[in-house]
Amino acid sequence: MSSFTITGLFKALTFAGLSLALFPAQATFSPDAPTVLVTGANRGIGFELAKQYAEAGWNVIATTRRGEGDPGRAGLEQVQQGHPNLHIERIDVTSTEMINAVADKYRDQPLDVLINNAAAVEATFQADLEQVNQPYNEIDFDAARMDFDVNALGPMRMAQAFMDHVKRSKQKKIINVTSFIGSFGRGIPTAMGMNYGASKAALNMYSLKLSHAVKPDGVIVGLVEPILVASKPGVADNPMAKPVQDEVAKLRKVIADITMETSGLITNFSTGEIDPY
Repeated sequence: MSSFTITGLFKALTFAGLSLALFPAQATFSPDAPTVLVTGANRGIGFELAKQYAEAGWNVIATTRRGEGDPGRAGLEQVQQGHPNLHIERIDVTSTEMINAVADKYRDQPLDVLINNAAAVEATFQADLEQVNQPYNEIDFDAARMDFDVNALGPMRMAQAFMDHVKRSKQKKIINVTSFIGSFGRGIPTAMGMNYGASKAALNMYSLKLSHAVKPDGVIVGLVEPILVASKPGVADNPMAKPVQDEVAKLRKVIADITMETSGLITNFSTGEIDPY
């Protein structure tokens, strides 16, 4: 092989490698498909959202705070094997630096739906119950700060970082997952879940204010609220728990149907009704 051919081949490979290095984020994304980003996508509702959107042919950015090699993201990696339109990115929603790095990586990618699902919850239902039943005089204030940092400030960090991506898309939707524990109308009277409830109430207010702030840009901010879903150990035997696959299918329909008229309001995605703040 001549030196000219070798040089040409080297340049071609270098250019190809450079191209892949410069545009890795969109390499397997369809330019004709809508794009969704889901936080907390390694388990529960977030995982099922990422899976169902990938199966529906969407471009999916599935984020988790778990790094490569962590067994907690094995399910996502398995879905990714059959759906190269799903990308896994590491994001801890308490880290502005980490969020901005991923936003920059996908800076040229319009984002039709941003779903802020990540929450400060326990790994099992029993552990969740222990937390929500913690009395006021035993509040761990460091844990309370973490609840606010993840549940209320996390979605706002994501909204700030990805707002330009959302504005450039066709659907222009930001969806924040809240909870009835944070509702003044549904969560009262009960002493359950002081930290978690207060942080979700803060998320509701942030979302309402944000919906007014971005309305002139045509961006819709939806609040969605689940009922008890069988998405973690300890829930499956509860007769009140609904299959996560069914509830997430309902949620996807709510997201598809949400309009500017319901921006800033809370939709119970199991019943389809508007719930009180």
